[in-house]
Amino acid sequence: MGKDHGGFIGGLPEHGIWTPLELGRGQFFAVLGVSLLVFAFGGGPVWRHLGDGHTLRIALSYGVIPPLVWAARHRNGATGIGGTLVASAVVAAIKLVLTAGLLVVLALAR
Repeated sequence: MGKDHGGFIGGLPEHGIWTPLELGRGQFFAVLGVSLLVFAFGGGPVWRHLGDGHTLRIALSYGVIPPLVWAARHRNGATGIGGTLVASAVVAAIKLVLTAGLLVVLALAR
C-alpha cells in the first residue's frame, strides 16, 4: 500500500490556485514556464540586455499566456472567455512577480 502524501504530488499540492481556474497543476506551471522562458530568452538572454528596453520581450511573454490558457482549459472541457481571462490574469500576476524578481537579482549581481 502506498504512503499517503496528504494531497501533495512532487512537492506541490494536488489542488491549488490552478484548480478553480480549471487548469491542471502541470498545465498551470507549463503556461507559467513558457511565458517565463519567452521573457528570459526572447530577443536574446535577458541578462545580456539588462540596460535595454524590454517592451518586445514583455509583450511577447504576456501575449503567449491567453492562448495557452485557452488551449489548456479547452482541453479540460472548460468554455467561456471570462474564465480564460481570469486564469490568464492570475498567471500574468505570478509571472510579473517572478520576472521582476529575476531582473532585480540580475541587476544586483551585475
